[in-house]
Amino acid sequence: MSTESEDLPEYGTLLTARGVRSREALLSAARRLFETKGYHNTKIADITHEAGRALGSFYTYFENKEAVLEQLAEDFKTDTEGRLADLDPASADPAENLRHVCTVYWESCRDHSAELAAIFQASMIDERFARRWREIRSDARRSIAEGIRAVDEAGLTNQPDPDPEATASALGSMMDYFCYVWLIEGGESGRESLPDDVAIDTMVRIVYRTVFAAPEPTPGALPSVASRNGEQPQRRTTLKGKP
Repeated sequence: MSTESEDLPEYGTLLTARGVRSREALLSAARRLFETKGYHNTKIADITHEAGRALGSFYTYFENKEAVLEQLAEDFKTDTEGRLADLDPASADPAENLRHVCTVYWESCRDHSAELAAIFQASMIDERFARRWREIRSDARRSIAEGIRAVDEAGLTNQPDPDPEATASALGSMMDYFCYVWLIEGGESGRESLPDDVAIDTMVRIVYRTVFAAPEPTPGALPSVASRNGEQPQRRTTLKGKP
């Protein structure tokens, strides 16, 4: 069986290559419409028309509009995780790792702003989707909490965190809404936009000072977790391709 037919639709039937293309066309159309019309104002008929597919074909792949948004949310998560795949917390300066994470998250939210806007809209009125979104984002919150614990255990903080889970929730929520305000809502009154570097610097500063209980250092000023444990830290490549 070819790999093209190994993707599964909503109800578990193997898709043909044509089916894969139809499903992707519906997802792409929904994303465009969520961006231009908004999630609430987009109907299933709008999605199929935009995708150039018959109305009835929609239900071959998705149960309802919420299922489309759920898949887009999963894709957002998968893409973000993929951009972080080369991150090794033990091999680099903690501040450098943090900047990498904040850069990836800001750029992912920017690139998936249509989905992010729809997710926030749906979560406000649909409790079932709100629960599902909490499940999708729970992996990120657990990763933040694990990072906080690692910093504590390595002795890299001036003040160990008494509740890493709660801190992870606060930091993650801050980053979520910060990105939403500046990438979707149009910024704050009197200031409509932030340059990418300013936005990323702001998130790095807030997260670093919370986790390490100290001002952020200049690059390379702190030892890595590996070097604290007597290992030789490895160099890694940043997003800009520089060592």
